[in-house]
Amino acid sequence: MPTPSAVSAHRRELQTLTGLAGRDLDKFWRQFTTADMARDGLLDVLPLLVDLYGSAAATLGADWYDELREQAEVRGSFRSIPAELPDRGRTDALARWGIAPLFAAEPDFTSALSLVTGGLQRIVANADRQSVTASAVADPRARGWERRTTGGCDFCRMLAGRGAVYSEATADFESHDNCHCLAVPRWT
Repeated sequence: MPTPSAVSAHRRELQTLTGLAGRDLDKFWRQFTTADMARDGLLDVLPLLVDLYGSAAATLGADWYDELREQAEVRGSFRSIPAELPDRGRTDALARWGIAPLFAAEPDFTSALSLVTGGLQRIVANADRQSVTASAVADPRARGWERRTTGGCDFCRMLAGRGAVYSEATADFESHDNCHCLAVPRWT
């Protein structure tokens, strides 16, 4: 089982990565002056940000899995499985959903940016989580994975409080925007 400091270090690395994605989104966002411009710009930029930061997060999760497996001295060989990124439909849906506050009587650019940033954080962080969960399901020596939270929301505390170790490919890691929970592998 990974040490609490290893889990905390990984969480910080992932938060740094999602923070960089948010920072880059913010730079693009400042160029938008209308709802149509924001929508069109997001339709172009979100897939690029997900490709860059989602790929980095998938690699981060896969590398962390391999490192933890080695530290646990698990017998046999296995290479982690980096997550596949969502298709463009996911980022298109985020762009269209996130700009809703721009169509209010008083367009709210701050709220719209917050929605889109939260959705981007979720997509990027999920690439890390899915790398761990898919690897823990495919690894013949793994017992599965568990959810680790920082305390977060009631939803996350409830799921983490179950103490369950998920081992089925059908057990998805449920998350929400700005969720900082991690999937942590377990071995027999």
